[in-house]
Amino acid sequence: PGVLHGERRMLVVIGWDGKLMDLKMLQSPGHRSLDEAAMRIVRIASPFQDFPVEMRKKYDQLEIIRTWKFSRSGATLGS
Repeated sequence: PGVLHGERRMLVVIGWDGKLMDLKMLQSPGHRSLDEAAMRIVRIASPFQDFPVEMRKKYDQLEIIRTWKFSRSGATLGS
C-alpha cells in the first residue's frame, strides 16, 4: 500500500459552550482513512473551553476552516 499523506480542509463549528456543533470535510485528496482520522481528532478534542464572557456577548458560535497536513513526519495545521 502507498503512503497516506496529503492536505485536507475541514470546517469545525464550536458553540459558545465548547460543544462541537458541526464538522465537515471541505477538501480531501481522497484518502478516506486519513479523512476519518482528522475528523476523529477533532471529536476526541471536544468539548472545547467555553467562550469567555466578552466573546459570548458577540458570538454564539465559532466557525473555523483549516488545512490539515498529514506527512511522513506527522500531522500539522496550516492556514
